[in-house]
Amino acid sequence: MRLRHCYPVNHRPAMLGERRQYYSSLDFGNITGWLRSKPEGLDRPLFSMDPGNETGYIRRQYRQKRGKLLNFTASDAPELREMALEYLPEDIYYDRNVYRSPERCADCERRGQGCQGCEELIGQELMMDIDPENIECPNCGTLEDRVRGASMFKFCYMCFRKAVEQTRALHKRLTEEGYRDLQVVYSGRGFHVYVEDRQATLMSFGERKGLAERLKEEGFAIDPWVTEGEARLARLPFTLNGMVSRICMPIEVGEIERLDFWRGKRFVPDFLGIDGSMGSR
Repeated sequence: MRLRHCYPVNHRPAMLGERRQYYSSLDFGNITGWLRSKPEGLDRPLFSMDPGNETGYIRRQYRQKRGKLLNFTASDAPELREMALEYLPEDIYYDRNVYRSPERCADCERRGQGCQGCEELIGQELMMDIDPENIECPNCGTLEDRVRGASMFKFCYMCFRKAVEQTRALHKRLTEEGYRDLQVVYSGRGFHVYVEDRQATLMSFGERKGLAERLKEEGFAIDPWVTEGEARLARLPFTLNGMVSRICMPIEVGEIERLDFWRGKRFVPDFLGIDGSMGSR
């Protein structure tokens, strides 16, 4: 049964033909260029694709893969492009774990929960995830209200703007903690804040849990599983967030208040139109 989702105006799932249109014109060199800026061990990560588990839009020949993530490696931009055009995925992620031997870990059946304590795991990129769904909103309610209702992914302009404010405040708070190498990415619904300092990558899972608890106590609406390290996947910048038809995009935190995430050409794929209006399907 396809899940129901409740999105703001001008947000909707991308259909297969629209995903093909987007990835056919995407410069995948932007993705590999962004990855090259990552710390050693993350510049050529392992990848995962969601073929369409939330929307139900999956290529006919891959419908047997419904409910699964497709794990793969890609050595360069053309290979990554080939995979995207073959599967037309709803989402593309990369693995934030830093492995001693990525090739050996790529096909490991225990990759995920089994990574903790494994000698192949060196560390993990530290990331905070702020989604509007995690923010209590007078229109949308709490996360628990959303789960009980039509969709846990429900959000509106009001809780999205609160996510913007929280992201800016979180960036400042992490700077006060002593971190210096921070990146911010618009995920299509909310924001990811990355800490690329080497000591952050080498933090233990206990230290990550402690940090997540402190930030939650201070009122930051982060997803603790991401910060604690249990959720190791992150949406790949420049790819399409297929659930809402928005482009995942790196941004500067200083411009976050001025950017038009819902209608700007930088974030809205061509098949929706620059003004956010519904284009042809």
